[in-house]
Amino acid sequence: MGHAAVINPVLGTASQVPTASFQKIQENAQGSFDGNIYYGFKFGSSEYDNHQYLSPIPLNAAAGNNVSMSLEDMYGHASAADLGGSTYADGTEKISLSNSHLKQRKFVVPFQWGFDGANPATPKNTANDISATNTMGFDCSNNEASGTIAYKRAINAISNPDEFDINLLVMPGIIHQYHPKLTNHAIEKMEDRGDALFVMDGSSWSRGITNACSDISTLDTNYAATYYPWVKILDDGNNLPVWVPPSVVLPGVIAYTDRVAHEWFAPAGLNRGGLTTVLEAKTRLTHAERDELYEGRLNPIASFPGQGVVVWGQKTLQSKPSALDRVNVRRLLIKLKKFIASSSRYLVFEQNDATTRNRFMNIVNPFLESVQANSGLSAFKVVMDDSNNPPDVVDRNQLVGQIFIQPTRTAEFIVLDFVILPTGATFPE
Repeated sequence: MGHAAVINPVLGTASQVPTASFQKIQENAQGSFDGNIYYGFKFGSSEYDNHQYLSPIPLNAAAGNNVSMSLEDMYGHASAADLGGSTYADGTEKISLSNSHLKQRKFVVPFQWGFDGANPATPKNTANDISATNTMGFDCSNNEASGTIAYKRAINAISNPDEFDINLLVMPGIIHQYHPKLTNHAIEKMEDRGDALFVMDGSSWSRGITNACSDISTLDTNYAATYYPWVKILDDGNNLPVWVPPSVVLPGVIAYTDRVAHEWFAPAGLNRGGLTTVLEAKTRLTHAERDELYEGRLNPIASFPGQGVVVWGQKTLQSKPSALDRVNVRRLLIKLKKFIASSSRYLVFEQNDATTRNRFMNIVNPFLESVQANSGLSAFKVVMDDSNNPPDVVDRNQLVGQIFIQPTRTAEFIVLDFVILPTGATFPE
């Protein structure tokens, strides 16, 4: 039926600080009865004094002149009959359990001593201070930790490709060495989507090359890529240099590549891989060290005199050598999948006949020809006819297509199978 007196946020000034004010009657600003107005602490925008009571509370603080709030000290309203029912407290009666309507027995409570989500007493560890239990204040040490749960919710929120159109995921501060539950979850969701690449940080700031390769040795996916070492950039907020993981700067390289070239060009090298905002890399890699990293599927970030710091690799985390162990080929397929998925939406619920198939071919073939003309493909072939749409497939209300592509400068052919269903295009791999 109420709550204790609120605490004075300023020590030793009980006589000078205004007392907290309560809503004591269910009336709006126009003086009319409103059952949606609750008794108790006033949170309105004009209640400036009350807002101060929600500030941090010092130790040894007391209630001062504030009093407890109780519904039994509040009067009802003459128009409370509007709430319905025969039992209610009118304007002459104080509220009790026996004489009041249920909607009259509602009140609001101010929360003091707490904090909004992030405990101010918990340090927000960054750079080499990141650990399993603290990365920017989040505990991601196990599946039940609050930070792990929060990050997984965020990853799950963007896991639906129909709702969120993304082609890249980065999580700076989440490091596979310390937070494998989260990085593995992110890889799984990107594989499920089939149209986004995860730029993952594999190791901490202080990790050496051999250990960095070991940290990611068990991973096998072409939907993720990782880079080494950490880099130093300028923190504009504090005007100080800070060490950050590679995933902080890699999106800029990838975005620049998309702007000056295409998704199927490598986001690396002197032409497109320059890290212009980077002051220095933690380790000035030798040729042998770059080779060791590349053998371990880690993309080197190299430093060249007169050229600056440059991304010098574009491998995915796929262990088997093939066209898909390269970032540019994975991003090429991401581009193709997105185009096919968006084009196929207009075929859903259309007649499954030659006219619909030709309509699709007339959309896809010119697009692939443009990719080929821009150095993305050496060759391609689209098949959507009776050979892969026999009567039993048509009877299942499916439209099946295949795209055979040969990425430029590779010896492997890739077959992109897709099935158009009432829910859209799916890509079995």
